[in-house]
Amino acid sequence: MRTVVATAAVIALGAAAAWYLGVFEGGTVGADDLAEVALVAAAPDENGDVVAQIVALADVRAGTVEPVSPATEVTLPGTTYGTLADAYPFGGGAGVAEALARVTGGPTPAYIAVDAGSLRGAAAEAGGVQVTLPAEMAVFDGEDLYTFTAGVTTLDADELGAVFKGAPYLSAAQRAELDAELADMLATLLAEWPGGLASASDTGAIATNLSPEALTDLHDVLQ
Repeated sequence: MRTVVATAAVIALGAAAAWYLGVFEGGTVGADDLAEVALVAAAPDENGDVVAQIVALADVRAGTVEPVSPATEVTLPGTTYGTLADAYPFGGGAGVAEALARVTGGPTPAYIAVDAGSLRGAAAEAGGVQVTLPAEMAVFDGEDLYTFTAGVTTLDADELGAVFKGAPYLSAAQRAELDAELADMLATLLAEWPGGLASASDTGAIATNLSPEALTDLHDVLQ
Protein backbone atom coordinates (compact mmCIF):
# COMPACT_ATOMS: atom_id res chain seq x y z
CA MET A 1 0.00 0.00 0.00
CA ARG A 2 1.14 3.57 -0.60
CA THR A 3 2.32 5.28 2.57
CA VAL A 4 2.84 9.00 3.02
CA VAL A 5 5.74 9.59 5.39
CA ALA A 6 5.92 13.36 5.66
CA THR A 7 3.50 15.96 6.94
CA ALA A 8 4.05 18.07 3.84
CA ALA A 9 3.12 15.12 1.67
CA VAL A 10 -0.07 14.59 3.69
CA ILE A 11 -1.05 18.21 3.17
CA ALA A 12 -0.31 17.97 -0.57
CA LEU A 13 -2.35 14.81 -0.94
CA GLY A 14 -5.25 16.34 0.94
CA ALA A 15 -5.17 19.43 -1.23
CA ALA A 16 -5.06 17.33 -4.39
CA ALA A 17 -8.02 15.24 -3.27
CA ALA A 18 -10.04 18.34 -2.42
CA TRP A 19 -9.20 19.89 -5.78
CA TYR A 20 -10.29 16.82 -7.77
CA LEU A 21 -13.44 16.28 -5.75
CA GLY A 22 -14.46 19.85 -6.50
CA VAL A 23 -14.04 19.54 -10.27
CA PHE A 24 -17.72 19.02 -11.01
CA GLU A 25 -19.32 21.05 -8.24
CA GLY A 26 -20.86 23.19 -10.99
CA GLY A 27 -23.69 20.72 -11.53
CA THR A 28 -25.11 17.94 -13.63
CA VAL A 29 -24.49 17.56 -17.36
CA GLY A 30 -27.78 17.43 -19.23
CA ALA A 31 -28.62 15.81 -22.55
CA ASP A 32 -28.38 19.11 -24.46
CA ASP A 33 -24.80 19.64 -23.28
CA LEU A 34 -23.65 16.06 -23.69
CA ALA A 35 -20.61 15.56 -25.93
CA GLU A 36 -17.92 13.26 -24.51
CA VAL A 37 -18.07 10.94 -21.52
CA ALA A 38 -15.14 9.33 -19.72
CA LEU A 39 -15.97 5.70 -18.89
CA VAL A 40 -13.98 4.54 -15.88
CA ALA A 41 -13.80 1.26 -13.97
CA ALA A 42 -11.74 0.83 -10.83
CA ALA A 43 -10.14 -2.21 -9.22
CA PRO A 44 -7.11 -2.98 -7.04
CA ASP A 45 -3.67 -2.98 -8.64
CA GLU A 46 -0.88 -5.36 -7.66
CA ASN A 47 -0.15 -3.23 -4.58
CA GLY A 48 -3.75 -3.33 -3.41
CA ASP A 49 -4.46 0.30 -4.30
CA VAL A 50 -7.81 0.88 -6.03
CA VAL A 51 -7.02 2.71 -9.27
CA ALA A 52 -8.64 3.23 -12.66
CA GLN A 53 -8.09 -0.05 -14.50
CA ILE A 54 -10.25 0.77 -17.52
CA VAL A 55 -10.56 4.19 -19.16
CA ALA A 56 -12.43 4.95 -22.38
CA LEU A 57 -13.83 8.05 -24.02
CA ALA A 58 -17.34 7.87 -25.46
CA ASP A 59 -18.19 10.48 -28.09
CA VAL A 60 -21.97 10.64 -27.89
CA ARG A 61 -22.40 12.75 -31.01
CA ALA A 62 -20.14 10.54 -33.13
CA GLY A 63 -21.45 7.34 -31.55
CA THR A 64 -17.98 5.96 -30.78
CA VAL A 65 -16.09 4.58 -27.78
CA GLU A 66 -12.30 4.80 -27.84
CA PRO A 67 -9.98 3.12 -25.32
CA VAL A 68 -7.47 5.18 -23.36
CA SER A 69 -4.57 3.50 -21.59
CA PRO A 70 -4.75 3.90 -17.80
CA ALA A 71 -0.95 4.01 -17.95
CA THR A 72 -1.06 7.26 -19.95
CA GLU A 73 1.24 9.79 -18.27
CA VAL A 74 -0.35 12.97 -16.92
CA THR A 75 0.48 15.52 -14.24
CA LEU A 76 -1.62 15.18 -11.08
CA PRO A 77 -1.31 18.46 -9.14
CA GLY A 78 -0.11 18.12 -5.56
CA THR A 79 0.93 14.48 -5.94
CA THR A 80 3.98 12.47 -6.94
CA TYR A 81 1.86 10.17 -9.12
CA GLY A 82 1.61 10.55 -12.85
CA THR A 83 -0.84 8.31 -14.71
CA LEU A 84 -4.55 8.34 -15.47
CA ALA A 85 -4.93 5.27 -13.27
CA ASP A 86 -3.52 7.22 -10.33
CA ALA A 87 -6.08 10.01 -10.74
CA TYR A 88 -8.87 7.76 -9.45
CA PRO A 89 -7.82 7.59 -5.77
CA PHE A 90 -7.65 11.39 -5.63
CA GLY A 91 -10.97 12.20 -7.26
CA GLY A 92 -12.83 9.18 -8.58
CA GLY A 93 -14.35 9.46 -12.04
CA ALA A 94 -14.29 13.26 -11.88
CA GLY A 95 -10.56 13.23 -11.22
CA VAL A 96 -9.91 10.86 -14.11
CA ALA A 97 -12.05 13.00 -16.43
CA GLU A 98 -10.14 16.13 -15.50
CA ALA A 99 -6.80 14.38 -15.96
CA LEU A 100 -7.97 13.03 -19.31
CA ALA A 101 -8.73 16.58 -20.46
CA ARG A 102 -5.12 17.49 -19.72
CA VAL A 103 -3.98 14.57 -21.85
CA THR A 104 -6.18 15.44 -24.83
CA GLY A 105 -5.97 19.20 -24.51
CA GLY A 106 -9.75 19.39 -24.91
CA PRO A 107 -12.61 20.23 -22.56
CA THR A 108 -13.22 18.11 -19.49
CA PRO A 109 -15.63 15.30 -20.42
CA ALA A 110 -18.54 14.19 -18.31
CA TYR A 111 -17.91 10.91 -16.52
CA ILE A 112 -19.42 7.65 -15.42
CA ALA A 113 -17.39 5.52 -13.01
CA VAL A 114 -17.83 2.00 -11.70
CA ASP A 115 -16.13 1.35 -8.37
CA ALA A 116 -14.34 -1.89 -7.53
CA GLY A 117 -17.26 -3.50 -5.71
CA SER A 118 -19.78 -2.61 -8.40
CA LEU A 119 -17.47 -3.91 -11.13
CA ARG A 120 -17.12 -7.26 -9.37
CA GLY A 121 -20.87 -7.41 -8.89
CA ALA A 122 -21.59 -6.57 -12.53
CA ALA A 123 -19.14 -9.22 -13.75
CA ALA A 124 -20.75 -11.81 -11.49
CA GLU A 125 -24.28 -10.77 -12.51
CA ALA A 126 -23.29 -11.15 -16.17
CA GLY A 127 -21.95 -14.65 -15.55
CA GLY A 128 -18.43 -13.48 -16.37
CA VAL A 129 -17.06 -11.14 -18.99
CA GLN A 130 -15.68 -12.12 -22.37
CA VAL A 131 -12.43 -10.63 -23.63
CA THR A 132 -9.75 -11.58 -26.12
CA LEU A 133 -6.39 -11.73 -24.39
CA PRO A 134 -3.47 -10.64 -26.60
CA ALA A 135 -0.92 -13.00 -25.01
CA GLU A 136 -0.46 -15.75 -22.46
CA MET A 137 -0.50 -14.42 -18.92
CA ALA A 138 0.57 -15.86 -15.58
CA VAL A 139 -0.36 -13.74 -12.58
CA PHE A 140 0.27 -14.45 -8.89
CA ASP A 141 -1.88 -12.19 -6.72
CA GLY A 142 -0.24 -13.07 -3.43
CA GLU A 143 -2.56 -16.01 -2.81
CA ASP A 144 -3.34 -17.73 -6.10
CA LEU A 145 -1.62 -18.23 -9.43
CA TYR A 146 -3.79 -17.48 -12.46
CA THR A 147 -2.76 -18.66 -15.92
CA PHE A 148 -4.43 -17.57 -19.14
CA THR A 149 -3.91 -18.54 -22.76
CA ALA A 150 -4.07 -16.01 -25.58
CA GLY A 151 -7.42 -15.69 -27.32
CA VAL A 152 -11.09 -15.44 -26.41
CA THR A 153 -11.88 -16.27 -22.80
CA THR A 154 -14.60 -15.65 -20.23
CA LEU A 155 -13.33 -14.24 -16.95
CA ASP A 156 -15.02 -14.33 -13.57
CA ALA A 157 -14.52 -11.42 -11.18
CA ASP A 158 -11.37 -12.86 -9.58
CA GLU A 159 -9.84 -13.69 -12.96
CA LEU A 160 -10.61 -10.20 -14.25
CA GLY A 161 -8.81 -8.79 -11.23
CA ALA A 162 -5.81 -10.96 -12.03
CA VAL A 163 -5.76 -9.71 -15.63
CA PHE A 164 -5.71 -6.14 -14.34
CA LYS A 165 -2.71 -6.93 -12.18
CA GLY A 166 -0.88 -8.61 -15.03
CA ALA A 167 -1.56 -5.91 -17.62
CA PRO A 168 1.47 -3.70 -16.73
CA TYR A 169 3.78 -6.57 -17.67
CA LEU A 170 2.53 -6.88 -21.26
CA SER A 171 4.38 -5.30 -24.14
CA ALA A 172 3.14 -1.88 -25.27
CA ALA A 173 1.37 -3.38 -28.28
CA GLN A 174 -0.22 -6.13 -26.20
CA ARG A 175 -1.32 -3.63 -23.55
CA ALA A 176 -2.97 -1.50 -26.23
CA GLU A 177 -4.92 -4.53 -27.48
CA LEU A 178 -5.99 -5.41 -23.95
CA ASP A 179 -7.05 -1.82 -23.21
CA ALA A 180 -9.28 -1.89 -26.29
CA GLU A 181 -10.82 -5.21 -25.23
CA LEU A 182 -11.47 -3.96 -21.71
CA ALA A 183 -13.02 -0.73 -23.01
CA ASP A 184 -15.44 -2.76 -25.13
CA MET A 185 -16.17 -4.98 -22.14
CA LEU A 186 -16.97 -1.98 -19.94
CA ALA A 187 -19.22 -0.46 -22.61
CA THR A 188 -21.12 -3.75 -22.82
CA LEU A 189 -21.51 -4.02 -19.05
CA LEU A 190 -22.85 -0.47 -18.86
CA ALA A 191 -25.21 -1.00 -21.81
CA GLU A 192 -26.61 -4.16 -20.21
CA TRP A 193 -26.67 -2.91 -16.61
CA PRO A 194 -29.68 -4.45 -14.85
CA GLY A 195 -32.36 -1.80 -14.45
CA GLY A 196 -30.48 0.72 -16.59
CA LEU A 197 -27.89 3.39 -15.87
CA ALA A 198 -30.29 5.89 -14.29
CA SER A 199 -31.29 3.30 -11.72
CA ALA A 200 -27.63 2.40 -11.15
CA SER A 201 -26.88 6.07 -10.50
CA ASP A 202 -29.78 6.35 -8.06
CA THR A 203 -28.59 3.35 -6.07
CA GLY A 204 -24.94 4.41 -6.09
CA ALA A 205 -23.78 1.45 -8.16
CA ILE A 206 -22.18 3.95 -10.52
CA ALA A 207 -20.95 7.51 -9.96
CA THR A 208 -21.72 10.08 -12.63
CA ASN A 209 -22.46 13.74 -13.27
CA LEU A 210 -24.90 12.93 -16.08
CA SER A 211 -28.62 13.63 -15.82
CA PRO A 212 -31.07 10.73 -16.31
CA GLU A 213 -31.79 12.00 -19.84
CA ALA A 214 -28.08 12.17 -20.65
CA LEU A 215 -27.61 8.65 -19.31
CA THR A 216 -30.29 7.47 -21.74
CA ASP A 217 -28.44 9.10 -24.63
CA LEU A 218 -25.18 7.50 -23.50
CA HIS A 219 -26.89 4.12 -23.26
CA ASP A 220 -27.89 4.39 -26.93
CA VAL A 221 -24.22 4.90 -27.87
CA LEU A 222 -22.99 1.98 -25.76
CA GLN A 223 -25.40 -0.56 -27.22
